[in-house]
Amino acid sequence: MSQPDSAVIIRLNGAPFPNDDTTSTATTIHIASKSDLAGALSSSPSPISPASLNSIKLIVSVDDLSSFYDPMALASYVKYLKFGSAASISIYVVATSKRAEKDDLKVVTTSFLLAGLIAIGEKTEDNGTKILTAQKAAPPRASTTATVTLKSNRQDINEEKKTEMAPIRINAKVLLDDDDDDAGLIDEDDLLSGDAIAPPPTVDVQQRLAAAGDDCGGRKACDDCTCGRAEREAGAAATEKPKQMPSSSCGNCSMGDAFRCAGCPFLGKPAFKPGEEHLVLDLTDDI
Repeated sequence: MSQPDSAVIIRLNGAPFPNDDTTSTATTIHIASKSDLAGALSSSPSPISPASLNSIKLIVSVDDLSSFYDPMALASYVKYLKFGSAASISIYVVATSKRAEKDDLKVVTTSFLLAGLIAIGEKTEDNGTKILTAQKAAPPRASTTATVTLKSNRQDINEEKKTEMAPIRINAKVLLDDDDDDAGLIDEDDLLSGDAIAPPPTVDVQQRLAAAGDDCGGRKACDDCTCGRAEREAGAAATEKPKQMPSSSCGNCSMGDAFRCAGCPFLGKPAFKPGEEHLVLDLTDDI
């Protein structure tokens, strides 16, 4: 059995009733949570048939607009509106200690768009309550274009189609060459032939050893040297004169580059104690 009344009022969290004539005759549904808003009409104690309502009024306090109003809920209400321009959905945003601002009403206008509704008006009452109203979009109008049937000689048209669509046979042979993909490429084997890559020069090992005068080939003397090179290197090191370290004429050489002269032989070296000029730091990286 369908609902005899053509208006429904949905109150969110005990919002006050609007002051209009439909309050006494409309069916009132109380909603206490945001999750129950979408199914308010389908779960009504009195059955409500689709396309049976002229008006749906949803009342919400401005303080509860962000916490109780669901923008997706209006989409489930559209099927209950009657067909025609008179059926509408109105959202009453009741003012409390503060009034609804433009930013507060964005969630309502967004819900109209999501439900496929067209906003038709916005009203502000004396007590600060904002009323936003929307309607169903008008169905597409039926086409009023007249259709005219043209008579023609069907036989002549069929003959013209046969002439136009006559198949054309072409006797042609297509030769496929599997080597077409390699056209323009260079053979890799040709790059390795001829003088493209010169062979490495030959090295006479015996001649190199004779020029060096030992069997080590110019390297450091072996640990078990038998050619006499180790003895010669040891004798040369013993007869070598110790290197004379330059002496400081200003007395500031050991204090670092900030105190050294422009021609100081210790430029670039760290500071040191007098008498330690001969020490050499091993600054090699451990990694």
